[in-house]
Amino acid sequence: MTAVSDETLEERPQRRREWSGGVQSLVLPLALLAAIVGGLWYWQDRDGRAGVDDGFGVVALPESKNATGRGPLAEVSRAAPDFVLETPSAGTLRLSDLQGRPVLLNFWASWCPPCREEMPEIVSAYERYRPRGLQVVAVNLQEPDRKAREFASDFGMTFPIVIDRDSEVADVWRLGGPIDGIPSSYFIDEAGVIRALYYGPMSQETLDEQLEAILPEEAG
Repeated sequence: MTAVSDETLEERPQRRREWSGGVQSLVLPLALLAAIVGGLWYWQDRDGRAGVDDGFGVVALPESKNATGRGPLAEVSRAAPDFVLETPSAGTLRLSDLQGRPVLLNFWASWCPPCREEMPEIVSAYERYRPRGLQVVAVNLQEPDRKAREFASDFGMTFPIVIDRDSEVADVWRLGGPIDGIPSSYFIDEAGVIRALYYGPMSQETLDEQLEAILPEEAG
């Protein structure tokens, strides 16, 4: 058996320490570099995504569809702010495409008790006034598609439903006035002009009264 001198025994721990120290001096800068690169990638990716237009949300109202000559605004006698939103079944709807028909635009959520309270009245009004051209558009606030579909099934909603996934449309439409509440409803005439608005749950009488502001005269 080969004898190991005291000098050799003393050298081995020293070499291990030198090797370990060398690795540490290399790993730490590499880790720091990786963190910097990762951070730059994250911020660039985030900024890039923030600037991506997915086609949904508030869009400019074409001048040819603005009957007021003034900028769109969620107020009575102003042109309705335009938007494109996705339906729970991956379709799309653009509000200004509905010009030519009176529109009831209703903002709601499944967790909102007043929304649940008024929805049967909206469904009933839609069935009564559909022969006079009424179109209802129900804008859900930030809920999953499944929730919106379940709510529609529960209440028998056969009119279009769209989802405002980031509340951009809700912000522009200034829901509920000073309290930003739902339900909020807007009554838009055939020319795309807001003629009435109502914050809070509506009864049948309230709906009938507000709808008369936008419905065409009955024939005969």
